[in-house]
Amino acid sequence: MDLKDKKILVTGGAGFIGSHICEKLVSLGSSVTILDDLSTGKEKNIASIKDKIKFIKGSVEDYRTVLNSTKKIDYVIHQAFPYGRSGMGLDEQYTEAGVIGTFNVLKASVINGVKKVVNASSVAAYGIPKYTPLDEKHPTNPFLPYGATKIVGELYCKTFSNLYTIDTISLRYFYVYGARYAQFDHSAMVNFLIRSVRGEDLIIYGNGSQIRDYTYIDDIVNGTLLALLKENSLGTVYNISGGDGITILDLAKKIKKLVNKKSSIKFAGNAEYRFSDKYNKIPIGLTTKVGGKWIDERNYIGNISLAKKELGYKPKIKIDDGIQRTANWLKSIM
Repeated sequence: MDLKDKKILVTGGAGFIGSHICEKLVSLGSSVTILDDLSTGKEKNIASIKDKIKFIKGSVEDYRTVLNSTKKIDYVIHQAFPYGRSGMGLDEQYTEAGVIGTFNVLKASVINGVKKVVNASSVAAYGIPKYTPLDEKHPTNPFLPYGATKIVGELYCKTFSNLYTIDTISLRYFYVYGARYAQFDHSAMVNFLIRSVRGEDLIIYGNGSQIRDYTYIDDIVNGTLLALLKENSLGTVYNISGGDGITILDLAKKIKKLVNKKSSIKFAGNAEYRFSDKYNKIPIGLTTKVGGKWIDERNYIGNISLAKKELGYKPKIKIDDGIQRTANWLKSIM
């Protein structure tokens, strides 16, 4: 990848995904600037490159900060969003960062002559799948407000590419995991890994038949940089995933085998789910009411044919390897 000496701004660059992207860019010889308010990002995530990058503490919600940060920048990789604090509650949506922040990034980028913005989107944009694997033509009917926020970001990117002299591209990431993700607990993968390293039981809600498509962080970084190099993207959306699925039960069995054979697998049952706040109609993690009970019937596998064809993306890290790498990192910090 020829990104040597390119001036690249990474919003949310001290976060989980952003920090890995920044490390890779530095290794490629890019001139990296990070804009992060450290609401969920951590300075320790970028400790290895702190002397090789420019760091700006600030929020994408503040247009003036974004405008100043994008001066003399070639490309922007927009990762900023407090995902580790988002949820289903009314106070956990952060549309200011997700919607206004994305608009600010695009507006400032146009004014300052940025060539391209790579926008981080999510599998959450799809909502409850009508079929799998999910391709980019699948209807977007988000189950969570977070997904609606991501769709708005995609639409802004497309619109800006249509109207102004800037190229954009949006990437729907699928269930990213790897080192530095342990601070968040949205993922069964991460929950299982943490509990397994601690020697605790692996708790499955429901029957464990739900399918997820986990993507190791190195593949996410590679897909993001390939998207950066794609010319004339014009707001196109691509899936970036591992390209395969695994049931939650099989995932638990795999982690038990690879990480800690002493951990037991236990089923908590649907009754263990709770509502995130008094306004919610649907308990956390559940999607459909059958026979008076809420069940999780969501299966997510990403069709990455378009990313393979147009970006040259191909995931390289198999799930066994990714699990082992993440477990080793967890052991080093726990």
